[in-house]
Amino acid sequence: MDSQLGRKKIWKIIVGALLSYSLYIPAIYGLDCRDIKQMTQYYLRMHFSMHDFSPEISQRTVNNFIRLWDPGKVYFLKEDIDKFTKKSYQQLPTMLNKADCSLIDVIFAQYSKRFEERQSIIPKLIDTKHDFTKDEHMQIDRKSLPYAKSQEEVYDRWRKRIKFQHLQLSKSLDDDKKVREKLHKRYELASKRHKDLNTEDVYGIFMDSFATALDPHTDYFSPSKLEEFRISTRLSLEGIGALLRSEDGVTSIQSLVPGGAAQKSGKVKVDDKIVAVAQGNGTPVDVIDMDLKDVVKLIRGPGGTEVRLSIRRGEKELVAPIIREKIQLADRAAKSNMYSSRVELPGKDNTYKIGVIDLPSFYMDFEGRQANKENFRSSSRDMRVEINKLKSQKVDGIIVDLRSNGGGSLDEAINVAGLFGGSGPVVQIKGSKTKPYINYYDRKAIYDGPLILLIDRQSASASEILAGAIKDYGRGLIVGDSHTFGKGTVQNLNDLDPKLGAIKVTISKFFRPAGESTQLRGVASDIILPSISDYYEIGEKHYDYAIPWGEVKKAEHPQFNMVGPYLKQVKLASAGRIKNDKGFKEVKEAIEKYQKSKEERMRVSLKAPTKEEKEKDEKEAKEREDIESKMEKDAYGNIIQKLDDDIFMQETIKIMTDYIRALEKNKLGRIKIVELEKKKSASKEKKKSMVNKK
Repeated sequence: MDSQLGRKKIWKIIVGALLSYSLYIPAIYGLDCRDIKQMTQYYLRMHFSMHDFSPEISQRTVNNFIRLWDPGKVYFLKEDIDKFTKKSYQQLPTMLNKADCSLIDVIFAQYSKRFEERQSIIPKLIDTKHDFTKDEHMQIDRKSLPYAKSQEEVYDRWRKRIKFQHLQLSKSLDDDKKVREKLHKRYELASKRHKDLNTEDVYGIFMDSFATALDPHTDYFSPSKLEEFRISTRLSLEGIGALLRSEDGVTSIQSLVPGGAAQKSGKVKVDDKIVAVAQGNGTPVDVIDMDLKDVVKLIRGPGGTEVRLSIRRGEKELVAPIIREKIQLADRAAKSNMYSSRVELPGKDNTYKIGVIDLPSFYMDFEGRQANKENFRSSSRDMRVEINKLKSQKVDGIIVDLRSNGGGSLDEAINVAGLFGGSGPVVQIKGSKTKPYINYYDRKAIYDGPLILLIDRQSASASEILAGAIKDYGRGLIVGDSHTFGKGTVQNLNDLDPKLGAIKVTISKFFRPAGESTQLRGVASDIILPSISDYYEIGEKHYDYAIPWGEVKKAEHPQFNMVGPYLKQVKLASAGRIKNDKGFKEVKEAIEKYQKSKEERMRVSLKAPTKEEKEKDEKEAKEREDIESKMEKDAYGNIIQKLDDDIFMQETIKIMTDYIRALEKNKLGRIKIVELEKKKSASKEKKKSMVNKK
């Protein structure tokens, strides 16, 4: 007992000493330490798998809290981190149980002290005359970057940081004096924001740290963050239509919203790292080490306005201009096309009709359903229409394109699966203390012919439920990247007292009919097409503290046996084509280059481009613009993707042709596909907008 009181007294002395270096935090009527105690307990009661405030959760929480304050590792020194973490992993649960938040206060106080120290050197670094001819780099891979051991080491990191920001601003401001003035104002504003921090802000960041220590999809919404979330929901995705993620101070594109401005522009890709943001032709603001919510504020804006993203892709830095817009349901609705695949057979030719349905998301007009509207819009209803249209054209096989489909309505995933598989279990859902609940589809299928699902690493959640059911049923082939995203958990948003906000917590997990979870591993392809996105850090397995894969008891389900007997021969035929295909050779070269360029990708150059390099970049940009200007566009000015440009769909159509032949003859024989030709549809639908599907 005495030793516990002694430790508590020591913490209070440390806090008092450190606060003498930091800023006064005013007491307010908001989140306090007693609330933190109750909320952490509530999270642990609700969570799918984490029920104890273990040393591991304590360690994760402290590490997250430190990282949220200093993602770029430019404030804390190694000695600070050692002091925080030496005993805090064991002490934190006990302290919070007693409504003692002194460890939180200690960490923030030390951060404030280091913040003031850095603020004292920044003006001098801004006014320093930098040598932009020197070939040096700034590291952006913060995971492998250790904390600085000395003030001299952290000073050099700040020198490079200011130099990088100077270089970014110089791209739009020719006057060196204006660049320095802009930087001074930026850091004056940062200092003001720090002074405005209060206890509620600090404790809110701690709750963020605790929530994400449980798993990457559990979260805390402070009152202000909750209101921002609700506003963004009401705005119906107005902006560029991209989901961002921040890791160690670097903001990257996690996924592109189907039908969104970013996806339709064709100028940004998943895993692109955003280094700066500009409003139209305005001055770029560098966003490395910027809080994610502030990056989002820079990118978000009224429809019809332009935002320019400076992105890092591999070792290249590009500028992507995007016109913000509101996503319409028609932009993300299911659409179909018919293609003819002509096959050369001994003594004759044969032509197969291949239907392709693009399904960007599992959507539903929830308001229409609640209002009992007879013809409310949903993905399964639209899919039914497209399937019947293809059947009326005597389709020989159907490909469902699930690339970049990040999910949506669970009910819609079940309904779409039923259109192909008929009655039976589609997905099992299990809570932490409950038996698996089996979700069934209870009607007949409307299409029983050859089926392929084309997936990639961005096919997630509801897409994985559909793919898992089709795979377990042996109903059709899964083709594309090696596996889907791996998001197989369910979250619940719970409103708290208005002063506290809300918590989002993972409460259950998805399992396929055969019992395997879609979590972490995703759904594996039967036939893998070489793709560079398979080498990007996309997917659940790349998240910190992801919930592990698991299994439950198999649910009795139909077995069509439409894959096993035919897979080997179809797979071999595809491998033979890919080996000699020019487009896939280029993909493989790009993969090799990407793998070799890791060091280049993890840093940015601090050297100003020469006149010749500028001219070369301008020439390449002009060539890209010239090519794009000649491309066919829809009524909204979005580039239309043609089959000729999509080697993955081309190969999938060829796989489908082989698959049809294998099902017909139970053997491939000597088949040579000599032509792929788009067949004009009888309907006058708008052509598909360009979608980045690599």
